[in-house]
Amino acid sequence: MFRSLTIRTVQIAFGSAILILLVLGGFAYRSITVLSESERWVQHTHEVLDNLQEMQFAMETVASNVRGYLLVGDEIYLEHYRAARLSLERHTAAVRDLTVDNAAQQRRIADLERLTAQRLDLAEKNIDLIRNHQTLPEVTTARAGPGLQIMVDYQVIVNEMQDEEHRLLVLRDADTKRNTSRTEAILILGTVLGLLITIVAGWIVQRDNSRRESAEAALQESERKYRTLIQGVKDYAIFMLGPLGEIRTWNPGAERMSGYTYEEVAGQNFSRFFPADDIKLGRPQAILHLAAASGQYEEQGMRVRKGGARFQVRTTFTASRDHTGKLRGFSVVSRDLTESKESEAK
Repeated sequence: MFRSLTIRTVQIAFGSAILILLVLGGFAYRSITVLSESERWVQHTHEVLDNLQEMQFAMETVASNVRGYLLVGDEIYLEHYRAARLSLERHTAAVRDLTVDNAAQQRRIADLERLTAQRLDLAEKNIDLIRNHQTLPEVTTARAGPGLQIMVDYQVIVNEMQDEEHRLLVLRDADTKRNTSRTEAILILGTVLGLLITIVAGWIVQRDNSRRESAEAALQESERKYRTLIQGVKDYAIFMLGPLGEIRTWNPGAERMSGYTYEEVAGQNFSRFFPADDIKLGRPQAILHLAAASGQYEEQGMRVRKGGARFQVRTTFTASRDHTGKLRGFSVVSRDLTESKESEAK
């Protein structure tokens, strides 16, 4: 019984632990997913800022290499100009794609693209003027003013976009930290609860084991006293049968009454002490059936001693069951009536 309670207690404890850990695992998974999303947005913001910086650098490189070509006329400046122009186009497209979810940034990138087109158009016109062998003062006078204003306007819009991304970065960093703290708290809580449940389950098991050991010790002591008692009884045959009638214990009274030692009959069916006619009629099995059905059955009949002599007995069969009601066996107390009658006659 104690073992069954212990197993059930452990099953409930560990079932509860698994359930709680599954729930916490679900929350942790959700928190980790949200945290991952927050970190992705932080990385996204850094990527926008990096591309804005590269855009600004490319625009300045375009302007500086055009000025260098206008002043010196060296073709190397045109090579750097073309490379910077490609870089400017690539990073502008990247920023446009990265900010597609932000309407304000999309308006600003459209303004930047317009200014970029104006600056590149101006650069190409200046390059054509030099190639057409116009004098440097004419070029400077004709083109320096508009180009400078385009660069100033371009820088203003880039700064606005960077300010917006820095604002978003602060919010996203705070969100990431908040989600990180929540995830850590859930994981710590899950670990602590798991440990507490394990400790409580272990304590319950230890307590139940102690109770079971005490109960088993008391039972063993009771059985020892019972065996001592029945071993001292010589006028009655007292023995235990299994559910099918197999002999499990045998006291000196049973040995004296039947003439058999325990070693000779251990494990054998008690029907061997019945006359052959009773065995054919199925009387031994019928007695056990009646005892099992009613809990106790008393009968009077003939038995056969070792050597074949018959004797009359009065026997009480008591069914023994465990806490679930399962039949464990029978206790049998038998008295030799033939011997009593002979004593009375004498």
